[in-house]
Amino acid sequence: MKKAKLSVRIKALIAAGVFVAAILLTLLGFYIGYWVADAKAGNWAPDYPMLSQSELQAIYEKSKLDEDDYRVLFEQTGLTKIGIDRAKAQSFGFGRVLDIQESYFKKRGVEKFNYAPLVCTDYMDGDPAEFIFLERGDIIISSSTHFSGFRIGHSAIVTDGDEYEIYQSNQVGISNGYALAYEMFANRTTFMVLRIKPEYFSEILEDGNIDYDSYRKNLDRVTEYISTQFEDVPYDFTTGVFTKKDSMKATSCAHLLWYGFKHFDDENGGKFNLDLDSNGRLLVVPKDISKSKYVELVQTFGFDPNKMYE
Repeated sequence: MKKAKLSVRIKALIAAGVFVAAILLTLLGFYIGYWVADAKAGNWAPDYPMLSQSELQAIYEKSKLDEDDYRVLFEQTGLTKIGIDRAKAQSFGFGRVLDIQESYFKKRGVEKFNYAPLVCTDYMDGDPAEFIFLERGDIIISSSTHFSGFRIGHSAIVTDGDEYEIYQSNQVGISNGYALAYEMFANRTTFMVLRIKPEYFSEILEDGNIDYDSYRKNLDRVTEYISTQFEDVPYDFTTGVFTKKDSMKATSCAHLLWYGFKHFDDENGGKFNLDLDSNGRLLVVPKDISKSKYVELVQTFGFDPNKMYE
């Protein structure tokens, strides 16, 4: 009898030891991932020559830019055709492009801010980066926040392009709300500006062309929906895992945008019903949105253009 009791105790001790060891190994794995992510922190900058102002201006001011011109301008600024065309629509656009070029090539150090165990956001030291002209309905994404080795990133929608105002779900204990893009993203080690592709978010005219008036209207409507309907919804990064993804009992920065674009037009039977989650898993994160077939790049900063958000 004593041997049987001793055997049960030994088995219990062994089981407890295995359980504790598993927890410790899991924590160690999380910390190793965290250290690895920290070691890789930083913002990419070109290692090729930066064109002079006159060289850049000679390309920018051509009456008609071809694909090679846009490619060179992208290599020098991180601005796609969309971003360059936005600049050219402004009387002082080239000055903004020059500022962006300087930001794009500048080598910077990294300052880390830990705001929870194993959670860190990477910021640049020195001056913030420069944005191209933003438009209402643009999406801004960064990979600079990581939990352990998982770069969860951050995302927001632009509510006022002229004022660089954004709306976001930020973190536990802080209500969803408005902020400024320069305060939330310009000092991060990475960011990208995206827009919804017009062909997926507009009416099509009889001649087969895109109705840009309806495109602008839909962007205004979805932005209004996202920025006015969910202020009191609590933040939960695990939304979709422990709560239903297709509900608003809780939300996160990427989930808020995903839900908004998927449901803003429900009163019309889900006419557009854009699912910005590129992999369709339970959890939606900024990286998933960045890889969606429904979005296109306007500007990138700090990302290696050959890898983007990996």
